Amino acid sequence: MKLINTFFEYTGIILIFINAILYVISYRTNERAVAYKFFTWYLIISFLTSLSVFILNKFVINNLYLSHVYFITQFILLTYFFRALFNPKQKKYPLFVLAIVLTTLAVKYAYNPSLFFKFNLTEIFITSFPLVVYSIIHLYNSLNKSSSYMYINAGILIYISTSTLIFILGDYLSIFSNNPAVKNIWFINKVLYVIYMILILIQWKTKFQQVKSKS
Repeated sequence: MKLINTFFEYTGIILIFINAILYVISYRTNERAVAYKFFTWYLIISFLTSLSVFILNKFVINNLYLSHVYFITQFILLTYFFRALFNPKQKKYPLFVLAIVLTTLAVKYAYNPSLFFKFNLTEIFITSFPLVVYSIIHLYNSLNKSSSYMYINAGILIYISTSTLIFILGDYLSIFSNNPAVKNIWFINKVLYVIYMILILIQWKTKFQQVKSKS
């Protein structure tokens, strides 16, 4: 089990590195696509954060503060990603939600700075749940017309919705240190992350690779 767990851990890091490189390579070809820009920056920052977490973990150095960087930057960049895909009437709502969430987090961390060095379930929920809603909205919009980024959208809907539940359950079950379900839950999260990265890769190969080859 440990070997399989390590395999998915390394595979996730390798895949996000590959995805970040591929999307950066195609950046100039798609530079007019606003959604593409924000998603590319999301991949870059996610890779750098994941790599930092991996390295610090290997040296047994506290890396919990990086979770805040990951969830907040993910929330900001994917909010703008979905906003670029929404119709004109829907575009104002993501910015409104973004302002409320960031203000709430700013107040919480200003009031209690020690939270920055702890695992914050409230932060995970309020930065992840809106993204799941945006993903469902984009899926709904695609029912009436052909939409882009559907593989990415499927990955976001599957991974972020389930990982949010996993983080909440994992934190609760961690109270019971001898509970084997804790390790299984975090393993499932790694498998889902690999699936998410594969869907992102498929999106690049089916759309952006073709654009690149035509240019």
